[in-house]
Amino acid sequence: MKTNSTENVGKHAFEVAGLGKAPFRFVGASENVITYPDGTQKAGGTCDYCGTGIRTECFIMSADGKQSKVGCNCIEKVGETGILKAYKSSPEYRAKQREIRDKKATAVFQELTALIKANADTFRAQPHPLGFVDRKTGVPLTYLDSVNWRMDASGNAGRAKLLTALKTRLICS
Repeated sequence: MKTNSTENVGKHAFEVAGLGKAPFRFVGASENVITYPDGTQKAGGTCDYCGTGIRTECFIMSADGKQSKVGCNCIEKVGETGILKAYKSSPEYRAKQREIRDKKATAVFQELTALIKANADTFRAQPHPLGFVDRKTGVPLTYLDSVNWRMDASGNAGRAKLLTALKTRLICS
């Protein structure tokens, strides 16, 4: 942090802001959200360093035992890589990231299922991209068979790629 004050030269930015004595360590995180009756949400906490509203409160402890809550952006801004690394490896952060991934995966799955259902006849009319035939009956497989197999055999990333490929195919045809 740049300063013109000679007494603050060499001091940690959190220390200058009155959050205690350096060094600081990460002690936990929590989400603080205000939910209104109409379902909208906003940040429910305030950063002790900059005063900005924060949704995810990162709790830090100073060397003299003072606990403060700061936003992860402020941790990045002051260049506190150790605390940021501790936050990003915390169970709270990993749970939040997992929740975000699960929401995205569910949305992709639902959109892909709806797209396949809406265009089943179009896909059924097209031949299998690799020219496969059913082993038992010898009947040529369709593009719909290929799509269904890819849908069942893929994970989240594969389904996202399949969704993009199907959208492109439908736009181009």
